[in-house]
Order: sequence, then structure tokens, then C-alpha cells
Amino acid sequence: MIDYDLYVMTKKERILFTLAVFGGCSALGYIFYRTALALIVSPFIYRRCEKIYSCYMISRRKKKLVLEFKDFLFLISSSLATGRHMVPSMREARAGLERIYTDSIMGKELDSMIKFVDETGADEIDLLLDFSRRTQLEDIEDFTQLYQCCRQTGGNLIEAVDKAASIIGEKIAIENEIRATASQKKIEGRIIASMPVFIIVFLQVISPNYLNVMYETITGRFLMTAALIVTAAAFVVIERITSIEI
Repeated sequence: MIDYDLYVMTKKERILFTLAVFGGCSALGYIFYRTALALIVSPFIYRRCEKIYSCYMISRRKKKLVLEFKDFLFLISSSLATGRHMVPSMREARAGLERIYTDSIMGKELDSMIKFVDETGADEIDLLLDFSRRTQLEDIEDFTQLYQCCRQTGGNLIEAVDKAASIIGEKIAIENEIRATASQKKIEGRIIASMPVFIIVFLQVISPNYLNVMYETITGRFLMTAALIVTAAAFVVIERITSIEI
């Protein structure tokens, strides 16, 4: 079972990530200090970079899961309308997801659920509750509670599933609009924050000797360090300002 609050990189991904961190440190070290000694600090910031990357990938995976879950609800709604029970509807929805997505996260979850039901005869409600607990996603938790309530009270499950799918679809559309606006501002902020780096690189290319005083004196190195800290702080501030929780 997948823990959606934990992200584990593949071996290839780990190698590329490590090269990116050490390569970035080397580039910044040369730009601000004209030395490769910045590689010394790479191990100290590696864990921090890994945490940031893992949080990004977890968020990306959950967004994809919510989108697939919406399609899953539409598929099981159509199947339930023909008189099938939940487990057969889940089987049919799994086939539908396979036609829509090449590598479906929701499809893998359905495979595990269906296999577990076939082997142990477990109640699908227990599996859905476990699924919602692992994802910690409001939409999935709401649907699971709704399905459990319909089972216990004999409510109209087909109508409830249709309504849930429509609400999630509208929510995703609104979130995409908000994220598109925030993404534009985030790109603009990143460009502004990275201007000191571009200016230093430009000067090094046009007139390498012009910045010699910044690399050969204590005062110059201090100013370069201050510029690096301010640039990093600007990136952090911009990311926090443009990161909108929906």
C-alpha cells in the first residue's frame, strides 16, 4: 500500500537529483566565489533540497490522484446505474481508467483493493477508509464517508456519486485557474530574484577582470556572500508568497 505522505526516489531519479544538487552548488560557487570549494557545503544542503523535492513530488502526485479519482467516480456512477454493486463497478472503472491513463495511480489502488477483496472477502468500505486515511485528501475522505452513510441508511448511491464527481470536477477547475494565476506571478518573482546571478554572469562574460576585486579581497567576498544570501532569501520569500493553499 502506498503512503501518499512519503515519497521515495527511484535509483535513476536519485542519481539525477544528486548530480543536480552538486552541479548547482558548483555553479553557484564559481559564480559567487570563482572556486569549487562550494562543493564542501553540498552534503549539508542535500537533505534540505531532498525534503523540498519530496514535498513537491508528494503534492504533484496527490493532484494527479484527485483528478483520477474524479474520473473514477464518473465511471463507477455509470456502472452503478446499470444495477451493479460496488466491487463489480470498481472492476469496470479500473478498465476505464486504463483506457484514459497510461500509468494510473488510482488504477493501482483499485488493483490492490480488488485483489484483497477476492482473496479475503473484505468489505470494500474498510479498504476505502484505509485509502482515504493514507491519502489525507478531503475529496476522497468525503466520498468515503458519503458511501458509508449510503450503505448504512439505504440512500441513493448513484445520485450521491454523481454529485460528488461534479463537485470535485468544479473544484479542480477553480483550483487550476487560481494556480495558473499564481504560477505566472511565481515565474515573474523567480526572474526578479535571480537577476543578481544573471548580472554577475553577464559581467564575467563581458569583462572578466571587472569583478576581480570582488573575488580577491575580503570585502569583496563578504559582499558576494551577502548577495548570495539575499538572493536565496528572495527566492524563499517569493515561494512562500505565491504558494497558495486551496
